[in-house]
Amino acid sequence: MQATSRTLARAGADEGTSGARAGSPHRLMSRPDPLAATDRPGRSRVTVVVPLYNGSENIAETLTSIQRQVHTAAEVLVVDDGSTDRGADIARNHPVGATVITQPNHGVAVARNHGLALASGDWVAFLDQDDLWHPDHLRRAIEWLEAHPRERILFVDEIAFSTIEDSGELETMDRLAGGWASIRTPRGAALDTLIQRAEVVGSDAVSRHDVRTLLRGPLSMTTSFIAEPTLLRLAGGFAPHALAMDDYWLLVNVARLTPIPRVNQPTVFYRVHTSATSRTTRLGLPFLSSAAALRLGGGLIPTREGLQGGLDGRLHRHLLDELLSAPEYRHRLFRGAVDDLARLLWPRGGHRRDRWRAQVKARLPWLRRAARAIRPRRSSSPPPK
Repeated sequence: MQATSRTLARAGADEGTSGARAGSPHRLMSRPDPLAATDRPGRSRVTVVVPLYNGSENIAETLTSIQRQVHTAAEVLVVDDGSTDRGADIARNHPVGATVITQPNHGVAVARNHGLALASGDWVAFLDQDDLWHPDHLRRAIEWLEAHPRERILFVDEIAFSTIEDSGELETMDRLAGGWASIRTPRGAALDTLIQRAEVVGSDAVSRHDVRTLLRGPLSMTTSFIAEPTLLRLAGGFAPHALAMDDYWLLVNVARLTPIPRVNQPTVFYRVHTSATSRTTRLGLPFLSSAAALRLGGGLIPTREGLQGGLDGRLHRHLLDELLSAPEYRHRLFRGAVDDLARLLWPRGGHRRDRWRAQVKARLPWLRRAARAIRPRRSSSPPPK
């Protein structure tokens, strides 16, 4: 799927000037520049792509949130990524009228790219199988885009929620994830509860984000954006190699083409739960490795600038803390990988003191066992004469 996206990008960018001779009286006919912003009167058809993998517990409520949109989606594509539960059947029978596409289990990035390749709308939006939209989500986004006809993508804000039943376990598993959710809902009644309780008025405030902003971390915890399908294809699509960060890599590449506007419209409801693939304890090494590659590869910013540091955010530091406190840090290979990334991303010391403390803490159990083993031998030794 990634190769398909790159092929589309080349096909769209190449100008069709072959066959024209120098000095020909005929004007050179070239294709429109796919990056050129154009007016879009009356273009409001939205394709919604929902990747699905063993999501039978929440998929019905997710599709209901699409069905309730004031601005009706023209097309809903549910891409089933080799599920083994009833999720695909639930999607087929849901009154939203989704088209269910099945594929072998290749991961969420390939499922998103599959939907992106098939999207026929003027715009494409993505909604994960366990997240929800406020009924005004698409209406407000489309109205903003129609009022700003030169924009090709729009990011909105999200409100994180969790079920009452999951909140305690979340805080135990991951401090940051446990504190994300600002609203607790009963299981099975999340959408109605959020519509009643969530403050979604927002404001007209707009921020714009370039590559350097994206290098400091993701704009959001989920795919809370709507964009022209062509733009996402030109940017290469979602990155299958990036665990739980396929959308982040895509947006970094989008930012190379055009700044990304973000409006204070909190109409996306992001579910924080114990089985989420984007839990931060699983992200540490992959995310920080990606951060080093993006910063130091030379393709986004000059390597010299990347080596100076300072392009990190709260998530970078949180993930480093998670890695330093992980039981695996006492193992030499794991510790070496973490230490190398710390030195690359924070070149002024690489959080040396934090790493030293973590190393001592990781070795404490061994030191305690050694001390307990020594004490009996000392007590059993004969007293000196």
